[in-house]
Amino acid sequence: MSADVLLEVGETIETERRRFHVRPVDRESVAAMRALLIDEARAGATITYGELVRTLHLPCPPKGLGRLLVLLSEDCARRGEPTLAAIVVTQTTGEVGDGYGVGARDDRAELYDYWSRAVPESTVTH
Repeated sequence: MSADVLLEVGETIETERRRFHVRPVDRESVAAMRALLIDEARAGATITYGELVRTLHLPCPPKGLGRLLVLLSEDCARRGEPTLAAIVVTQTTGEVGDGYGVGARDDRAELYDYWSRAVPESTVTH
């Protein structure tokens, strides 16, 4: 599954605040997250941090999911897609966490629209 991720093990992803080095477990986690979140986006749904971690048995606690969401967002950006991170929300507010920044509602609307029109990846020939 990790072959579908556009991140390379060992590369560095830089944000305004942090620098992340991509590890093999990151690629595997991002690939699993991507598949699940595309299904959620097609359904016009959101998922909580806790649900995402529990469903995929991710190697971090829900409050530590920021690293993987940054890497997922980078993978989406490289594909020219809206970020799937926009639909990962807190249980208490139903909104993205503080680390997301601003514009989550607009990003979520764009994401839902994009995936409602996108051809399912399993039907795309490579």
